[in-house]
Amino acid sequence: MKNSQPTKEFYNLFNYLFEFYNVNLFQGNLTYPMIVITRNKNVFGHYSFKRWVDSTSTENVDEIAINPLWFHKYPLTEICQTIVHEMCHQWQYHFGSPSRTGYHNKEWADKMIEIGLMPSSTGKEGGKVVGQKMADYPIVSGRFSILTQSLMNENIFSDLYYEANSIVGRTVEMVNGLMVSSEGEVVGTNKMKIKYSCKICNVNVWAKPDVHLICGECKSKFEQQNPNQL
Repeated sequence: MKNSQPTKEFYNLFNYLFEFYNVNLFQGNLTYPMIVITRNKNVFGHYSFKRWVDSTSTENVDEIAINPLWFHKYPLTEICQTIVHEMCHQWQYHFGSPSRTGYHNKEWADKMIEIGLMPSSTGKEGGKVVGQKMADYPIVSGRFSILTQSLMNENIFSDLYYEANSIVGRTVEMVNGLMVSSEGEVVGTNKMKIKYSCKICNVNVWAKPDVHLICGECKSKFEQQNPNQL
């Protein structure tokens, strides 16, 4: 067992993710938020404008909340998606014009698309791009996908902790940033995602089996990889 400091490791990871995407997607314009854990079963993440105040300077600090109950259910890329989704809310509150609480308007949707995430009310192609409750998916060869693949290659998620009872009885291992079962399936979700690769541009994405994806850069067809080669 490693001699760890779990609180420090856990929150340093999310602080690093925020900083990485802030620099690379938002030109470093966002201020550091208070990152907290929430167990609201209905959300993966949440943003709150100026929810905290510094006791010394009396400056307000925003909040980004992350739900650990969902970590084991989805690929690690979706943790990154959630953080960036909430960062887009933060950007809009400070540099744009947010609508009523919880509503995802066109300005927010345009910013999401600009940085490489497609808003979708269903989390899939064809969903509405604005609305009260919104999911998203990575745009193939978009800025988010390219940056996130570089993170997966660095294996930075070695400091991520999972709630023990969420993975009891599962045989899983980390493979390129995904929690993968011994059968080669992404753990915990009935929407299995597997790897597709553009051999020309050397770009990888994850999607459901047997979909047809075209690279936005070279227009070549993405090739479906064997799940055990994730």
